[in-house]
Amino acid sequence: MPFYGMMIRLNGKNEVQKVLFSSGFAEGMLRKTAGSLVGVPVGKIPHFQLDLEKGTLVWEGCHFSCCRIEDPPGSLLLIQEENVCEQLLAEIVNRMTDALQLYDAGGNIQFFNRAARRMMGISLKDEIRGQRLLDVFAVDPQYSTTLTALATRKPVAQRYDHYKSTTGKDLMTVNDGWPVFRPDGSLLGAVVREQDVGMIKKELARLQENQQILTRHLTRQLSNASQTRYTFDDIIGSSALLQAAVQLAKQMALKEMNILIQGETGSGKELFAQGIHAFSSRKKEKFLAVNCAAFPESLIESMLFGTSKGAFTGSTEQAGLLEAANHGTLFLDEMNSMSLGMQAKLLRVLEEKKVQRIGSTREIPIDVRVISSCNEDPFQLMEQGKIRRDLFYRLASVIIEVPPLRERMGDLDELVSWYLQKHKDGGSQPIHTITPRFWQLLRNHDWPGNVRELFHILNYALSMSQNGILDTEDFPTYFLRHQQQRPKEILPTASERTVDYGQGLNSLVQEYEKQLLADAYLHCGCNATKTAELLKISRQNFQYYARKYHLQMKKKNNLALNYFSDKKLLS
Repeated sequence: MPFYGMMIRLNGKNEVQKVLFSSGFAEGMLRKTAGSLVGVPVGKIPHFQLDLEKGTLVWEGCHFSCCRIEDPPGSLLLIQEENVCEQLLAEIVNRMTDALQLYDAGGNIQFFNRAARRMMGISLKDEIRGQRLLDVFAVDPQYSTTLTALATRKPVAQRYDHYKSTTGKDLMTVNDGWPVFRPDGSLLGAVVREQDVGMIKKELARLQENQQILTRHLTRQLSNASQTRYTFDDIIGSSALLQAAVQLAKQMALKEMNILIQGETGSGKELFAQGIHAFSSRKKEKFLAVNCAAFPESLIESMLFGTSKGAFTGSTEQAGLLEAANHGTLFLDEMNSMSLGMQAKLLRVLEEKKVQRIGSTREIPIDVRVISSCNEDPFQLMEQGKIRRDLFYRLASVIIEVPPLRERMGDLDELVSWYLQKHKDGGSQPIHTITPRFWQLLRNHDWPGNVRELFHILNYALSMSQNGILDTEDFPTYFLRHQQQRPKEILPTASERTVDYGQGLNSLVQEYEKQLLADAYLHCGCNATKTAELLKISRQNFQYYARKYHLQMKKKNNLALNYFSDKKLLS
């Protein structure tokens, strides 16, 4: 990067002798204007406001930094474009409430923000850049946060320090330090943040006020957006697993009981929750939903229970979601992310059917149906101590398992068709062809993100498609890379199997599914849990299949499948 973008040579009379530009500097009007400046006194250049004391230049409305160098018998004006980013960053750093200090690799001061100067009693007028750290602070070199970060080239976190500055000010602080490196890996310097008790108090008060602002607006937003958008008709798929879950959900929706929905992230748990509410006797009342994993616990507590004026600084009278959802349904998404303490508070409310706003002693009766969701096996979470058993049995009068996409790949065609139809106006033109290779990659993927990931992939493919055709080049790079890294699955070819095609596709698929289940069950010593793990499905799903195909799960030597006597798929 050049030292200057533009140089103006002046003679002894301050008249322009020559104007030089570096490549790419001030393209356009200024370059055209510069050609007519030769012989013009610098003070008479039109729209040329030079302030050498401040080192600034405003020319034709453009801002520059400028300095003058004497070069007898004349002088040079060196002009560079204003560094807007640097000025903005400096202002951000100076407005920070924490004391921020920047040092070079030798431990020499480069910059202290206003908060640091204020804390240490250093005037804003005092020039401290270039001074050694040990000349400014009476600190132990072996303990100094800055020198430790520079010496070890590793971050230093939450280090307590008690020292004096050269102004004699006694300081007690908690410090964090980070070494900073150049692109080539060499040490550039270090950044240190310090906080004293006063700073921490102010920051806590500010954070608490911000929390209250968020709580008020989030609670109002969630309360206002109380109508369901989805019903059971919006759940796409005809697979046996999905339809069994839908039928169970419909049956339980009519009963006054709390429901736990288990399913992986992106599998459609909220669709089920909204469908249950819309199918229930509470359908005309509010449906409120909150993602328990998306907010810190203190915010969740305020959102659920509400606050009372005077409970803490800045608190107001605000109803919580449990109160706002009275007579309706509250959906607690990913409730397993709650701490055990928060779970205990929620359990008390559900048992007593009364809620107290934070800071209040008044109990408010509530009648709320709670639907919760869990993205992991709740039984395992209970064993790990992450879910209270008493809360689980209060929330899980019935468990509805939403199968992951990889366990219902037969629904892939319906899901793709539905998405393309719904978004037919979103692409450059309607899709009329999907290549076999595109379908193959969709079916080979294991879909860790489930339906949400599928729709994300399709959205990307639609935006990339050309001429109404979806092909492999329309997939995101990460998706194709994942496919290349997957081991190839070796399946039997048609010549290796004897197949009665007259049964039809559905019957053939079911027969093959039966045999896979039976073989896996025998392979695992007739242990249902191990079989479910081998097949990468939940134990409840395996039990569903066992009932569906009349698998007798008793003795290893007495395994019986009704189809064994008429096995036509494989020979």
